[in-house]
Amino acid sequence: MEIIHRPPFTIHHFATLGSTNDYLKAQADASEFTCVVADEQTAGRGRHTRTWVSPPGEGLYLSVLLRPEATANLSLLSLLAALAVAETLAQYNVAGLDIKWPNDVLIAERKVCGILVEGASSGANEVRIIVGIGVNLNQQNFPPELAETATSLALHLGHTVAVDVFRDRLLMQLAHWYAQWRHGVGQSILVRWQQLSSYAHGQQVVVTLDGEQVEGVTMGLSKDGSLLVQTEDGELHTMLAGEVSRLRKGL
Repeated sequence: MEIIHRPPFTIHHFATLGSTNDYLKAQADASEFTCVVADEQTAGRGRHTRTWVSPPGEGLYLSVLLRPEATANLSLLSLLAALAVAETLAQYNVAGLDIKWPNDVLIAERKVCGILVEGASSGANEVRIIVGIGVNLNQQNFPPELAETATSLALHLGHTVAVDVFRDRLLMQLAHWYAQWRHGVGQSILVRWQQLSSYAHGQQVVVTLDGEQVEGVTMGLSKDGSLLVQTEDGELHTMLAGEVSRLRKGL
């Protein structure tokens, strides 16, 4: 393991881990802004218990520990993590950047980043939040089951990128948006998220949750980051969770 200091973060860099989230979750005494990075994950996880494919050296596989003093609006942490990734990708002048609610970052409609936020509190008065981020940076090929839905930054740039440089840029953006959240400026997170997401307003979508579907037009985000969807009958649904799919015209 290598330890790297990028204030306020202390980075623990491993060649191989099962899951950076799981490793960090087990470190009960770790301080806030402890960051775990692995060149490869053998048991990487995404949302909804999905596997996150993490081949050695091709992506950024990172988890950060946050210890917020307040518990209000914890749901915004997922959105701000997506903001940090999207703004880091924007520094590479990549076209077609988008965010699909709540935190899938896309390039040209294909997924380039997944985010998994998990609570790891060890006591009633202690809040520990682990933000796991996986970014496809230098992959040239994907498994057959992902070939039509995944992409990497390198595929769009035409050249590889330095993983450590991307990591440090991302951590700077994450620190910025976390400071906004911690100082109670959650509105700025909501505004910026909606600026970067084509899904936020006026998109015909279907949201699937526990086998049930809500189809309608997106109407922005609520104060807690929920997606607002208006159905054909005019009813406004507040979606706290779910899988969003864009409905294309003519379908």
